[in-house]
Amino acid sequence: MDGCRQQILLLLFATVSLLSHSDSSGQLFEFCDDFTKPYCCQRNPYEERIETDRHDFTQSAVTVGTGVAQLEGGYTYFYKETADERESAHTTPEMLLRIGLSEDIEFRLRWNYAWVFVDEENDRTGAEDLRYALKLQMTRQCRCGLTPTSALEVRGTAPTGGKAFTTEQAEFSLDYIYQWDLGDGATVAGSTGFGTNGFGDFGLVPDEPTNEKFNFLTQSVVAGVELSEDNTIYFEWFTILSDGLDDEFVVSVYNIGIDHYVTDNFVVDVRAGVGLSADSDDFFIGIGGGYRF
Repeated sequence: MDGCRQQILLLLFATVSLLSHSDSSGQLFEFCDDFTKPYCCQRNPYEERIETDRHDFTQSAVTVGTGVAQLEGGYTYFYKETADERESAHTTPEMLLRIGLSEDIEFRLRWNYAWVFVDEENDRTGAEDLRYALKLQMTRQCRCGLTPTSALEVRGTAPTGGKAFTTEQAEFSLDYIYQWDLGDGATVAGSTGFGTNGFGDFGLVPDEPTNEKFNFLTQSVVAGVELSEDNTIYFEWFTILSDGLDDEFVVSVYNIGIDHYVTDNFVVDVRAGVGLSADSDDFFIGIGGGYRF
């Protein structure tokens, strides 16, 4: 592991430590007692409204809960134009299956397919690498404290994707998500992440084939406000920074989206964003949703 990767991991774990706390029982993290806590003492996830990961870059800071299965998916269109070329892309089904193994631990499986069209160049189409993960509830916000509700996602990939997008090897990443409830339907959240070799994401794989090995660091900030009992709007900024490429990239994006809750177990969303850096897509728009059962 090189020095840069060590520094990135140190930063991530330092963030987790600073935002974590021990509860009155001396427990460090919420998930630590999941297999010793009586079922009657565990939270009922159906007393809370569904919360998806897919509506923006910053994922949900809570796990789905014991015995819950949640399916999320959607479609996104991307567009980018430079002085030399014009590129458009489509992704679907953006499938994410979340299964609650316990109150604070969930298993996750993600699969996606992409079509990328570039003027006067060969089209690139294919599946992304299959992604699997565990999401661990780290902390929950207390009324009298500054500790946020937070979760840590530990992710890996299987090299199952199409030639255009696969990294041809297993990859690893971490994502630490934290959120504060400000009251009156307002929230502020963020995430800090690290990964290897683009993680099989078509948006992070270099346009030209390369044997270069690289890491990436992500950071996001998002604010959400309830417009009504059934609608929430959010405003988000996120960045993705590469390290280890001859031609490094910096992705910076601002986006806005709305969630509409059809029921407490079914939500649909729309989102749109613009790129703020030369390496970002100029524009994207998407639609999707999630269902809990």
